Amino acid sequence: MILIPLSGGSPLPHKISYSVSPLYELAASLHALAQETPDPRLADWAADVLAGFRAARISSDWEYFRPMFTRAIPDAFDPVQTRGVMAVDDQYNYFFTLSEEAFVDNLRPMLDAWETRCEDVPLAADLREDPAFVKGRFNLFLSTYWQLFFASQWEALAPRFVREAERIHLSLRSLDEITSYLRIIDPRFRYDDEQEQLVWENGDPGAQPVQQLVLSPSHFYTAAASLIKKGETAHLLYRFEQ
Repeated sequence: MILIPLSGGSPLPHKISYSVSPLYELAASLHALAQETPDPRLADWAADVLAGFRAARISSDWEYFRPMFTRAIPDAFDPVQTRGVMAVDDQYNYFFTLSEEAFVDNLRPMLDAWETRCEDVPLAADLREDPAFVKGRFNLFLSTYWQLFFASQWEALAPRFVREAERIHLSLRSLDEITSYLRIIDPRFRYDDEQEQLVWENGDPGAQPVQQLVLSPSHFYTAAASLIKKGETAHLLYRFEQ
């Protein structure tokens, strides 16, 4: 279980905060797009984007990079790590400064999974032989996707993220309100009155205390809410109702 102490008189906003990463959201959209059967609520969007890829003549690039996103979202797009990446120039600089070794390490688990199934994945072979080439081509594809397809989507989604931030802010007025809101996101949350701490039951009997909780809502994230401990902070990734 993960424990978030709320004792000591510290204001709730000092313990619980909100964060959003456009670059993570972009990657989550590509993960959704890579599925053979898209989430029903995203099916029309996916069909439109794939048609746009054909019109923009980048379908071959998408098929080349699609294995990277089919099974999961690469760690390079971690919403905490990328929360300061807010525009296409930031995205380009982020991947430009990412070392080739780190780039390969972030992609290797997904590509290994394909290779264990004896699938022929050109991306995997190229990544071994010329990671600099793959990284450059990937950055170009992401920049194209951001500018031609994702920027308008993000602009449309931004007000919804603002409303979610407002809901979080209002729920921080009291312990009861934030506990209720967190339980709407994931019923595994509860408040321990005796110990004055939030508890997230993950099936692990061992206690993992943290000092802060960061909420990261997503439109394109489709899995169950996930709470990940990183150092002294727990990051809650979830799909929010709009």
